[in-house]
Amino acid sequence: MDGFTQLWYNAHMKRMLAFSLIFSLIFAFSACRADSPSDMLVDVGASPLPTTSPDGANPSVSSSGKTPAARTDSTAAAVYEGVEGFTLYGAAAYTNTGDCPITIENACFTFTAGGQTVEHSFTPPLAEYAVLMPGETSYLTAWVPQGEESPFAAGAEVSLSVSLTPRRAEAARTLLVVDHLYLADNYPNFTTLSGRISCAGVFGCEMNVVHVGFYDAEENFLGAWYFTRNTLFEGDESKNYVVQMHELPLPALAERAETVRAIGFGFTL
Repeated sequence: MDGFTQLWYNAHMKRMLAFSLIFSLIFAFSACRADSPSDMLVDVGASPLPTTSPDGANPSVSSSGKTPAARTDSTAAAVYEGVEGFTLYGAAAYTNTGDCPITIENACFTFTAGGQTVEHSFTPPLAEYAVLMPGETSYLTAWVPQGEESPFAAGAEVSLSVSLTPRRAEAARTLLVVDHLYLADNYPNFTTLSGRISCAGVFGCEMNVVHVGFYDAEENFLGAWYFTRNTLFEGDESKNYVVQMHELPLPALAERAETVRAIGFGFTL
């Protein structure tokens, strides 16, 4: 092979290699897109901005109020066949109606259907960090497995009554802004929730818990969800998130929900 032929051959092979690499990348990208959700996301609103002090720092607990109180605003319940058999799902929206910051020390969910009653008392997960100021609203969610001998049949109409035991919060809180909220019914068995979490203060946090409530066009409460993230916020910054809401028995939620309201709390263990 002479010099000219050798140069032509080398150039030709380089071009073929480049085309092959580009084709492989395009194929891989197309395959990833084919395996990912393709439905359009539905914008369902944003949470209100948190109350902050003038310098942007998170507010500390006031020492003036001494009367903790909480009102249950709305409830939602369902019974469905989940991964642990028949499962009761309950959710509640509640508001701090006292004169001081509160946390929920205990919640009692009483489910009723067809003359049968199931009572479930619990301390909400990470409740010590979910500090509500007077007038603020948050959400409680519980899943109560019943096994195969559930007194309720899957799909039965279930009512829920909620009793709350609030206590005065004694610690400062790190409140998070949760916005750019989107719902997508892009999987057969669950809805996806995505959005943005912003740390409103200057101190940051290492973890967070976010409580989310869903409402239809008539402001009827559909249910709630909560999730946690091991996400480092170094002061005032924002990060995106995506949550797959498995075991949330609210079918076609993106279609039904007109508004999503959320409140988030940061903490460091």
